[in-house]
Amino acid sequence: MKGMDAARGGSGEPDVDRPVERFRPTTGGFVGWTGIALALAAIGFVVLVEHSLTGVRLGLGAAFGAVLVWATQLRPRATAYPRHLRLHGSVRDVDIPYLLVNQVSMGQTLNVWVGRRRYVCVGIGRSIGTEMRQRVRSRGDGAGGLGGNRSYEFVGRAETTFVDDAGTRYDGFVLDRINDLVAAARAEQERTGSEPGLEVRRRVAVPEVVALTVTGVAFAASLLI
Repeated sequence: MKGMDAARGGSGEPDVDRPVERFRPTTGGFVGWTGIALALAAIGFVVLVEHSLTGVRLGLGAAFGAVLVWATQLRPRATAYPRHLRLHGSVRDVDIPYLLVNQVSMGQTLNVWVGRRRYVCVGIGRSIGTEMRQRVRSRGDGAGGLGGNRSYEFVGRAETTFVDDAGTRYDGFVLDRINDLVAAARAEQERTGSEPGLEVRRRVAVPEVVALTVTGVAFAASLLI
């Protein structure tokens, strides 16, 4: 119940708009920040040196590239709220109520199952090498794959916590934290009664869509001049 209690205000009700956990991305960081740095360097070169049509094209292309790199490499992540998990995508977010979650698994992406539907966060996951080593270890222990059993027990997390010599890996922490929040939501439901009308909600990332549209159209127009 830690996640629920941490987000409660003085009235005893959870602040549904306040995150209880922001999960840091595990993929895309190096490529993303390198791309942003190169784009800023190109824009700086244009501002300081290349005052021409070619410079305008280069600057607009770099700006479009920077927004694209942000959206695809740095924006995807996951945030836990008191009643739902938000998966941030490149241009769209998905809010998943904990009470609808059937299973959470970790491969090269974070996967959240609602019935037969899988929702993916590409910003959190394991490398190919780590995943292959885990599969070998699981076979050696007689464990099955992560995605096979839909009747997943959230309180029994032995198969979803990946441990190495340094202790629990970050991907294991993410799974444990989400499972704790799901278990807390179900316990809360049993104590207070059902919550009808729950559904997965999608929302467009308006700033990213606007930035991509404006910089993309501007860059394309500069090429036609």
